[in-house]
Amino acid sequence: MIQVTLSYKNREFFHFEDTFLAQIAENTRKLLYALLEDIYDLLALEKGRFRINLDHQPKIEVEGFSSDLRNQIERTLRGEYDYDY
Repeated sequence: MIQVTLSYKNREFFHFEDTFLAQIAENTRKLLYALLEDIYDLLALEKGRFRINLDHQPKIEVEGFSSDLRNQIERTLRGEYDYDY
């Protein structure tokens, strides 16, 4: 199971009551899944989450996946497409 959460000013958002925030979250989720499409089958086998910080210095944190898969995800997010299938 893959979980995507947004974080802003040390507050995590799982449920998006605000329409604008919900729209940002849905677009972010779609873009993240599209970026990781080639390894989606591997992601679905493990339980982990992506925490996307929207603060002054935005970043994506990868939590809960095995170290090999986490390294592969981080390489993909950096644009290094040398997969270890």
